Amino acid sequence: MTWGMESKNTIPGGRVAVINLKLHDYRKFPSADMEVKFQLSSVTLEPMLRSMAYISEQLSAPANRVAVINLKLQDTETTTGESEVKFQVSRDTLGAMLRSMAYIREQLSIVGELQTEPQGKKQRK
Repeated sequence: MTWGMESKNTIPGGRVAVINLKLHDYRKFPSADMEVKFQLSSVTLEPMLRSMAYISEQLSAPANRVAVINLKLQDTETTTGESEVKFQVSRDTLGAMLRSMAYIREQLSIVGELQTEPQGKKQRK
């Protein structure tokens, strides 16, 4: 998982995180990699982070070794307007994703705080 920040004037806060997931498809022979790219704002990140934290708690049970995550993403290139991505993660991978997403949340909130601070008066010389 890699990510970066982009400016978007169409959303509150003006910034989104662009997430890139590189997934390995073991169902295909020969196996192939697939890359999924999507955007998260502070509004869309929170529910996803809560869901993944819940999944992480479930993975702490010894019987649970992996989790299957199903993402429904808005997709302007499909006729239905959305696409579905299903992937399997281990406890360690999910933990790393959660840490990254928590950091993304911090970055999005910092940007939001900077934009809501009142601008100080400029001093005259």
